[in-house]
Amino acid sequence: MKMTKVASTAAAVLCAAAFMVPTAAMAVSAETTAPTFVSVGEDVPSWNVVSFTGDQYVKVGSNFSFSVNVGSWVKNASYQWQVANYGSNYNWQNISGATSSTYTTTMTSSLNGAHYRCVVVDNDRNRTENTAARTVSSNAAAAKLGTPVKQSDGYYKIPLTITGLKDNSISSFCPKFNVSTSSIDDIDFEYASNWTQKGDNCGFDFFQENNPVDTDGDGKTDRVDKVPNIYRLQYATVMQTTTLGSDNVFGYLYVKPKSGVSTLEIKMAEDDKASLYDDNKYEGTLVYGMSYTGTTIGGSSSTSTVPTNIQVAYSTDYHQVRFTWDKDSGADRYGIAV
Repeated sequence: MKMTKVASTAAAVLCAAAFMVPTAAMAVSAETTAPTFVSVGEDVPSWNVVSFTGDQYVKVGSNFSFSVNVGSWVKNASYQWQVANYGSNYNWQNISGATSSTYTTTMTSSLNGAHYRCVVVDNDRNRTENTAARTVSSNAAAAKLGTPVKQSDGYYKIPLTITGLKDNSISSFCPKFNVSTSSIDDIDFEYASNWTQKGDNCGFDFFQENNPVDTDGDGKTDRVDKVPNIYRLQYATVMQTTTLGSDNVFGYLYVKPKSGVSTLEIKMAEDDKASLYDDNKYEGTLVYGMSYTGTTIGGSSSTSTVPTNIQVAYSTDYHQVRFTWDKDSGADRYGIAV
């Protein structure tokens, strides 16, 4: 209907692996294995670090930690954690007293976008290695399904908005939609921007969640079942940063209830961490803290012609009243009666 199709799942995964990690920060959103280097004239590897903590979202006032793990061949290691503030072009500064394999501190607003790394020395072999940069972010965003509006073809069009983004921009966002499979005839998704055209980059997809099944216990998948009630976007904006418009609409969910279904609840969650990265504009990978609000088809929520979140402000200086509200998808004008 209104969805863009992916060429193949394998292609999407391949492209994500090739392009999701920014070069400058080597940032990823999970604990990762350090790159392998060839050892010269020794029987042990030439690197010290085998894994370290990934990029993080941390709420202001909460504690966060970074840890580094060295290989078993490193018998006499020393550590020095460093920090570089956002916008400093990775101007690394030693953190006083941060000389163990784990560093813990408290998130402040001034640390939003800051980078951390650890200098690890194998004193026995006189080898020094800097871990890649990791970024902490306190950017809290919110994804919300708006008011469903019934279309002439029986589908309900539901806007998905995201607020709280840095520069209103996002690079990776993979939401899941939880809606009763037995209660719908079809479900689809349409992106609000034209950066998701078929054939661009790796392609994009919207599908029902898969569940690989190993029936005989041999460690191999014998069949793939569809998971009831769960649909998701796959790498919705991966590899291409997009900036939302002033209406904050990321895209539109289309749901067609079965005949006789009067009420249908739709919930939303995230399949992976939402993030922002752009080597030309941002340092590192900013991981968003995301909250979710679903919606309901049926009852007053799907037929209401009254906008939601109506706010009234009064100016005592000019004796004026200002009304503001959330945009109602499909409306081109509003009437106010006082």
